[in-house]
Amino acid sequence: MKNKLEFFFWPLIGSVYFLTRTINLKIIPIFTDEAIYTYWAQVALHDPANRFISLEDGKQPLFIWFAAIFQKFIGDPLIATRAVSILAGFGSLIGIYFLSKELFSEKVAKLSAILYLILPLTLLYDRMALFDSLLTMFGIWGIFFTIKLARKARLDTAILAGFSIGFAMITKSSGVFFLYFLPLSLLFFDFSTKNRHMRFLKWLGLSAITAVLTQVIYNSLRLSPLFYIIDRKNSEFIRPFSEVLANPFIFFKSNVITFSNWLVSYISWPLFLLFVISVLWGIYKMNKRIIYLSFLFLIPFLAESVFNKVIYPRFLLFYFPFLIIIISHGLINFSNRIPRLKKVLAVIFISFLILPLLSSYFLLTNPTRARIADSDSGQYLNDWPAGYGVSQVVDVIREESKDKKVYVATEGTFGLLPYALQVYFFGNQNVQIEGFWPVDANKLPQQVLDQAQITKTYFVFNENQKEILNQKLKFVAKFQKGKGNSYMRLYQVVP
Repeated sequence: MKNKLEFFFWPLIGSVYFLTRTINLKIIPIFTDEAIYTYWAQVALHDPANRFISLEDGKQPLFIWFAAIFQKFIGDPLIATRAVSILAGFGSLIGIYFLSKELFSEKVAKLSAILYLILPLTLLYDRMALFDSLLTMFGIWGIFFTIKLARKARLDTAILAGFSIGFAMITKSSGVFFLYFLPLSLLFFDFSTKNRHMRFLKWLGLSAITAVLTQVIYNSLRLSPLFYIIDRKNSEFIRPFSEVLANPFIFFKSNVITFSNWLVSYISWPLFLLFVISVLWGIYKMNKRIIYLSFLFLIPFLAESVFNKVIYPRFLLFYFPFLIIIISHGLINFSNRIPRLKKVLAVIFISFLILPLLSSYFLLTNPTRARIADSDSGQYLNDWPAGYGVSQVVDVIREESKDKKVYVATEGTFGLLPYALQVYFFGNQNVQIEGFWPVDANKLPQQVLDQAQITKTYFVFNENQKEILNQKLKFVAKFQKGKGNSYMRLYQVVP
C-alpha cells in the first residue's frame, strides 16, 4: 500500500498543482504591474532592439524574456505571461521537495510540497505575471546546490549553483541574497574529517567559481546602456547605507509589524505560531538545519524591515519556502516525539489549514472573499491598480474595430492604461490607443477632440473617480473594482 502511495504522489500532486494554477486563470484581472510586464514582453518579442526594455524602468529582464517566448506560442498575452509563473511555481514545488529531503526526510519533503501547493501566498503568485515566482524558483535551487556543494564539493554542483543564483540575480535584485547565503552553507561542511583542510580549499575554489559565474551572468546586463537604471530604481524602494547608519530603525518597527501581519493573513495564526515555536525549539536543540533555514528566512526579513521604505507582500515570497520547510519539520518532529498523539496532532494540524485552504479556494472561485493581505486585495482586486473593466473595454473596441478605425484615449501613459489595452491590439491597424497624463475630464486634450471628428473615439478613465460633466463625453459603461469604491469608466467622445 505504501509503495502505491509513493508511486502516485507526484502524478497526484502535479495534477493538483496545474489544476489549481490554471483553473479560472483570469478570474483576477490584469493589474498595473502585470500590464507593464506583459507589454514589455510583447515589445521584446517583436523588436530585437528592445530585448532589454525592462531596464528602462530598472527591472532585470529574465522574466520578460521568458514571457516573450511564451507569447510566441500562446495567443492571449496575459495568459502567456502568467504561464511563466505557473511553470516557475512548479519548479519551486519540485525544488522545495528536494531541498526538504536533502535537509530532513521524505516525510518533511512531502509535507513541504503539499503546503507549497495549498497555501494562498504561493497559489496567488504562481498565477500572477510577476517576477517573484521565477525568483523564488531559482532561489530554492540555488540553496539546494550550495548545500550539496558544502557536503560534497563537485564542479558540476558549483556550476549549477552559479547558474541558479545568477539567473535569480537577473530576475530581481533580491536574488543577490542567495549569493550572500553561500558562506552559510558551511554549516553543512564536515570539519571532523582528517582531510578537512584540503576539502575546505576545494570548497573554497569551487565556491569562487559559483560566485564568479553569478557575476558573469549578472554583468551580462551591462551589454545594455540602461544597466545603470537598476541602481536608480532600487533607490526608490531601498534606503542607502548612509541613511540607514544615520537612522537605522525609522521603518523597522512598522515594517516588521506589517510583514508579520501579512504572513499571518496568508498562513493563519496557528501556523505562524508553529513556525515560531519550531524555530525556537531548533535553536534550543542547536539543530543546525533549522538554524540555517532560520537564517535564510530572518536575514532577508530583517534586511527588508531595516532598508526598505516601500514594501509589498510579494517581497516575502522568495524566502517563504524556508518558512514552509520549518513548519513541516516542526510538525513531523513533534509528532515523532509524541507517537501516541500522532493522530491527534494530525487532526489539529489539518484544522490549522482550514483558513488558508478557504482563502486558496476563494482565490480560485471568488477572489474578493479571499482572506489575503489588505495591500494585495487593494492592488489586485479592489482599488485603481486592479484591472476590472479591461476585458469589457477590449470587447467593445474589438467589436467596433472589425470594419472601421477606432481611436482610444486613456487616462495614463504608463501602467494599467494604456498597456492593458495595447497588448490586445498589438499590430491592429484599425485601433489606435494613446495615453494622456494628467487629464482634466472636463477639458479633454484637443488632439482627442480633433480625432473624434474623424473616427469613432473612446476615452477610458481609471483613476479619476469624480463625476464627469463634460458634454463631449457620452457615458458607455463603468466597471467596479472588486468590492471597492473604485471604477473603470468608458466614455465615447462625441464631436
